[in-house]
Amino acid sequence: MRFNKDTSNFSEDDFKKLLSDYKKNGNINARNTLVMKYAYIPQTVAIQLRGLANGYAQIDDMVNNGILTLIDCLDRFDISKGITFEYYAFMRVRGSIIDLVRRQDWVPRRVRELEKKINETRSMLYNKLGSEPSDSDIAAELDIPVEKLHTAAQEIDRSVVFSFEELIQNVSQLGSSLEAEGLSPEKKIINEEISKTLTQAIDSLNEREKLVISLYYYDELSLTEISKVIDVSIQRVSQIHAKAVSKLKESLKSYING
Repeated sequence: MRFNKDTSNFSEDDFKKLLSDYKKNGNINARNTLVMKYAYIPQTVAIQLRGLANGYAQIDDMVNNGILTLIDCLDRFDISKGITFEYYAFMRVRGSIIDLVRRQDWVPRRVRELEKKINETRSMLYNKLGSEPSDSDIAAELDIPVEKLHTAAQEIDRSVVFSFEELIQNVSQLGSSLEAEGLSPEKKIINEEISKTLTQAIDSLNEREKLVISLYYYDELSLTEISKVIDVSIQRVSQIHAKAVSKLKESLKSYING
């Protein structure tokens, strides 16, 4: 099912009237009209996150989950807070779909154990060969197919992305809340600190980590595609990405937790 963003000739006053009719009078038709107007949000989020859910949650399941969250957003939305409904719904729908994918796709212990073995084997081979071992070298040493090595790398990588997405979402919501409440001198300083922290976190990465993060999040390349761009094994790309994300998470957590 495809929903298009159709908010033409739909003003803020129209939104307020329909929302008031639904909340005060229980008008389901008013609610359904609003759901159809904003149904593009779950579809947009599902498409954005489809790479994280590869092989697990289907797009339709993600959209359906998002629609249910969208309805809950209409029930809970408070106009007096000053945040636009579109932003509020987008952030909550994004969070709910990430939770759905996480529940269906949590990394099994066997994958974690294999990750440890892979890292140990890679270090051993690096010392032995004096250069970066290939995926074939690592797979041969572990006596597993190269495909299994690639599958493990992708599963591990997705788990890292989920937790990073969640952290970024929390930081974004904090900044938006400050803006919505009006920027007093104190709040303006906090908002500037958030932006500065994000910038510094990325600047703290080495050049290869920055490149992998850029290719993965901005250019939306897969691990396999990135490995070809920077000419290293898929497993090595996964390790670079995981290390970069860990650095970013620590920087952001330090700020959030004070």
